[in-house]
Amino acid sequence: MKTGFFYLFIFIKSKMSIPIKDNTGGGCGNNFKTYQIFENRNLDSLRKVVYIVANSFIRKLGSETGVKQITDIERICIIGLGLMGGSFALALKNRGFKGEIIGYDISTGCMEDALQARAIDIAADNPEEAVIDAKVVVIAIPISKYDAILGGIGAFLCPNCIITDLGSVKVQAHQVANKLLPKHVHFIGGHPMTGSEREGFKAADPFLYENAYYFLTPEKNTPYDAIKTIEYMVKSLGAYTVYLSPDEHDLIVSRISHLPHVIAMTLVNFIDKNKGISYLPFVGGGFRDTTRIASGNPGMWRDILFANKKEIIKGIESFQSLLDEFKYYLEYNEDDGIIRSLENAKSVRDSIPHYGRDYMSPLFEVTVSIEDKPGTIAGLTQLISSNNINIKQIEILHSRQNEGGALRLAFESEKDRGLILEILKQNGFHNLTVI
Repeated sequence: MKTGFFYLFIFIKSKMSIPIKDNTGGGCGNNFKTYQIFENRNLDSLRKVVYIVANSFIRKLGSETGVKQITDIERICIIGLGLMGGSFALALKNRGFKGEIIGYDISTGCMEDALQARAIDIAADNPEEAVIDAKVVVIAIPISKYDAILGGIGAFLCPNCIITDLGSVKVQAHQVANKLLPKHVHFIGGHPMTGSEREGFKAADPFLYENAYYFLTPEKNTPYDAIKTIEYMVKSLGAYTVYLSPDEHDLIVSRISHLPHVIAMTLVNFIDKNKGISYLPFVGGGFRDTTRIASGNPGMWRDILFANKKEIIKGIESFQSLLDEFKYYLEYNEDDGIIRSLENAKSVRDSIPHYGRDYMSPLFEVTVSIEDKPGTIAGLTQLISSNNINIKQIEILHSRQNEGGALRLAFESEKDRGLILEILKQNGFHNLTVI
């Protein structure tokens, strides 16, 4: 997900204007420039467009290595202790937060699990009790529940309390917050680009937010100190802050998250549609990888899709035009069009891991071919860790049952990559490629 938002540009078909926040003027105001995007199938031109627009999206305040400790926050409240809220609490504790974390969840089982894991210090009986005296309140619930929760806790929030959320739709979140929250508190929308198809506190992971892009959507009148407080908290989780307006955010995630979910869901339903012939026994790793996200919680995704339906419908229409174009190429034997589409997609996809390097610390990568048998990946990672070298990213590039696969490994420095290449060669790993 850290590089996922660049999929946005794959769907650009014709001349359009996109308003992009211009952060060159400093401060946290909403200053906009408009860039004209033209149809261009040349990959180098596409990369230039991606670079220009993405640089306008990204804003990193301060150093990731020198994150200010949020020691002045004595109490944080987290409402919702499932995968996202539970991971948030675990990450705070894991990163050394010394204050008190109050948790509430509609499921008593989640609260009991969170207490047992020491992710929270106190389990509240209700949301109103949970927010009392909290300086920061983190909302980690489905967006369909925002009205009930924000409407209920407003009278119990202390002055200058900061409320943030983890939801994937921001326009509606800000609308609800502005309508229901009192004027003496501050709402800053948040959306970490990370997650899992798993759910509940038992799926919570203290490292879920590490190296993830984390969108923040403060409004014009949000106090600077409140913005910095949330930024410090996000960076303390190991995430990278990205500042956008709510509208910009919803456009981007509709293309890189919401539309891909619709496509994955539709593909699974397409394969399953003809009940007379079962195609499922023949699917391989590629189909499973492509459709993994279709295993997400249906109720949660229903809420997301309706909340951001305007942008998602636009994305579906753009995607349909690409399918129609590709269908035309096939129907009328347009060989050049087919090759052009395939080559462009391959070039863009193969380049995606490199795009993020202007916005995150540079990574030094290598691919290694591995045998498909139990323990191979574990043995490889153990070999690397035994030499006191940290793997920053790991990705299975392709894997088929009973055949070999490949791993992409990313390291913090060129020195680490060089050492690993020698170590792998000495231990019988071949077909190594430096990226």
